[in-house]
Amino acid sequence: RQALGDSSTEPRLIATRRRLGYQFIADTQQASPTPAVSEPLPGAAETAAPNPRRLTWPLLSLVALLLVIAAIWQQQQAAPTPSERLPTLAISDMVNSSEDPALNWLAPALETYLGHALVELGGFRVLAIDEQTDIESIDYLIEGQYLSAGVDGSRLLAQLRQPGSDEIVTSLESNEVDWDVAGLSIGLATAIRDHLGFSAPAQSDAASIRSSLPNQADTQRAFFRGRQAYSGSDLVQALNEVESGLRLQPDSPALIMLKAQVLSGLGDIETARTLSEEALTNTRLWPRRDRLDLEATAAMLDFDFDRAADRLQALTQFYPDPINARRLIHALIQSGRLNAAREGLESLRLNRPEDPHIALLGVELARVERNADERLEKAIEARELAEAANASSLIIAARLAEAEALIRTGQLDNAQTTLQPLIDDRLPITQGDQARAQLMLATIEFQRGNFDQALAQTDQIERSFQTLNHPAGLAETYMLRTSIYDRTGRVEESLEQISAAQAMLETLNDPRRLAQAGVLFGVSLMRAQRMDESEAYLSQAASYFRTVNDRQGEGAALINQATLLARLDRPNDAEPIFQRALEAFEDAGDLRGQAIVLGNLAAIAGRRRDVSRSIELSEESLGLFELIGAKTDIARVSFNLGILYRDRGDLLQAETTIRQASDSFAEQGAHQFALRTKTSLAKLLVHMGRGEEAEAVLVALNDNPVEDVDGRSVIDIVRGDRAYFDGDYDRAYEFYSEASAKAEAVNSDAGRRMARIGLAEVALARSQWVIAEQTALDNYTHAVEIRDRSDQVDALLILARARAEQGRLEQAEQNLAEIDQILTEVPDKLQSLKLGIVRGHMGDNEIQRQHLDWVIQTANEVGYLPIAELAQRRLEVLAN
Repeated sequence: RQALGDSSTEPRLIATRRRLGYQFIADTQQASPTPAVSEPLPGAAETAAPNPRRLTWPLLSLVALLLVIAAIWQQQQAAPTPSERLPTLAISDMVNSSEDPALNWLAPALETYLGHALVELGGFRVLAIDEQTDIESIDYLIEGQYLSAGVDGSRLLAQLRQPGSDEIVTSLESNEVDWDVAGLSIGLATAIRDHLGFSAPAQSDAASIRSSLPNQADTQRAFFRGRQAYSGSDLVQALNEVESGLRLQPDSPALIMLKAQVLSGLGDIETARTLSEEALTNTRLWPRRDRLDLEATAAMLDFDFDRAADRLQALTQFYPDPINARRLIHALIQSGRLNAAREGLESLRLNRPEDPHIALLGVELARVERNADERLEKAIEARELAEAANASSLIIAARLAEAEALIRTGQLDNAQTTLQPLIDDRLPITQGDQARAQLMLATIEFQRGNFDQALAQTDQIERSFQTLNHPAGLAETYMLRTSIYDRTGRVEESLEQISAAQAMLETLNDPRRLAQAGVLFGVSLMRAQRMDESEAYLSQAASYFRTVNDRQGEGAALINQATLLARLDRPNDAEPIFQRALEAFEDAGDLRGQAIVLGNLAAIAGRRRDVSRSIELSEESLGLFELIGAKTDIARVSFNLGILYRDRGDLLQAETTIRQASDSFAEQGAHQFALRTKTSLAKLLVHMGRGEEAEAVLVALNDNPVEDVDGRSVIDIVRGDRAYFDGDYDRAYEFYSEASAKAEAVNSDAGRRMARIGLAEVALARSQWVIAEQTALDNYTHAVEIRDRSDQVDALLILARARAEQGRLEQAEQNLAEIDQILTEVPDKLQSLKLGIVRGHMGDNEIQRQHLDWVIQTANEVGYLPIAELAQRRLEVLAN
């Protein structure tokens, strides 16, 4: 491709086919037309010219064969004799013999640039020696040391010997007035080449070695110290070194681009891009090979990881370098070339098993692959390796990665413990990393249900990221606020925050992050009932992820798009999109995504009255969550299963499953989920006639730290239900009124609806038919608007009873018919029993008795004892 002057980004001749290889794509044409072929006579020998279509491939094969033969002949003519073959060299560690530890920075610098000089000025193949190097493939091993020569300057000494032999072939040296890495490397490489009896390759240029480094010894020192600090993730030290070098040589492309990399790591992408453009402008006349490093960095700053990977692959072919090898793996991961990334990562791990950088790359790969267990495993490994190396900056990076993995798997308490040394300043942490740690703590509080506390923390986090000019951090902060506002029902504020997040991401122009934000924007718009806009965002995000072959991202967008359709009461449209999401997650190997989709398909099966299929899918979903150890998801699906068991009347199984889920949430520190599941458990116990046990569950919730007024209003609902079943209607009214006040205080529609149903039930019990009807009618109207069929049934049950008592039997019968239709589509055992009680107040006495007898028998069989008692009391009234 290089020889033909072709481009990998806009190919004319050779195209890269990812994961397949390369394809010749140039247009071809015949040099001269083939004569027409006449039909042969019957029985005649077929000696006519063959059809052009049948001739094409044999001709091309023949041409290709001739070209190969010619190439082999030419290579044989030009190839050197065995004695002239260019040897393979390996550079061992450089030793600081000056007894001055301040010169330790020279060792990696000289190892790298001596290798560059040997390739450029000698054409040799150069390897870095390590445990995995194939010794038999090496002709000469270079062992070096450097020391001060007093007034004469610096000396770089090297000994050449053959691997496996103690015999020294020769000793050579290079001298400079100062510690000029370029000059020392060029001098020693030239001496080695001349001693081995080889000439400089055509077009070799020592100037290219010098131009790729700052031109003074002091600025080189600043560059290499900065590069070493950057490699160790000590970005503050790296920036200080780079700034000191730029004060001496402000136009150095190497220093300018290194500063761009450091600022990018600190989150200031905009300034980093400006600097990268400056560096590229200053090197416009450089040979392309010498610009590869700069072009790769610029591509990464533009989030063009395909282009960055191409440049880095070419660069590592010329100059093998551990830092660039790691950058190449990062680019491969981000560009979605995960198989190549994993192979490269395994190779690096074999060469440097104790390097925490390699483990951190493993974390990144596992994160993209959505492998939660491997992600956590690699993060712990990275932390342990960084601690063993006493590399504080890498310890911080590893702890942040470990905390993210723990949050992802629902281990919130462990995540907080991991972050605590960073928050307490026990490690030398940068302001950017401190802000990231604080953002994770806020995320932990959000997942625990401590919404006010999480929201308060985001204010300080926002100020920190603003000071750093860190658009990605600001976007993540705004997205966390979006989720908090969304969870607490503050829809407009949620939309404001996701809009701000998108504005930040647009300054980055990172298409992957923008698509991820698009999914969240779509979800927020869905909550705001702006369904058309929501579907547009989700569809656009799915299209982007499909274009870049990000099957996991596509699955996430599709699952939300399907959820939207399901909420629009279009389950038949939603189901195939859920199936596409399932296929995407299966292709991506994302077990968690598969489990979430299965849970949604279970919900659709439940809506079709196929409860057995719904439970089957839910249990399959639960099995996948258990396989990946996602504790929060396991508890969530267990809770949903408990609700399914309850709806079909399997109350003991429902109790066991919901109780397990609530205990699991409590153990994980997910207090918000624990509050909701325990109140659901208490409500179930009340409806089973076990009021004392329910009260014990509610009392235990006093120790729950969540300040969720809406969630705690359910406690009043449960106590109101208990008082209602006990016939204490005044006390029931007090509890329901308190729940209503709490729901109004936090503007909770769900809380208001539950409280109103309770108040309407009390009104019926007090024979206040008009009040009951009006309260239920308000609930019914809202339930229809939001398409909540369960709430519709609750409201219709009260409407039918109130209207029947007022003598409006035709309207009451219409209400009952609507209830029958809904329960046919969405069965619910408790509501069916309540419907039987309502029918026990309508029609002649014999029909009423038949309905009430059925309620008593069924409620006792199922376990809804208070419902059976209500039916029994009504039956006694009829008997009198």
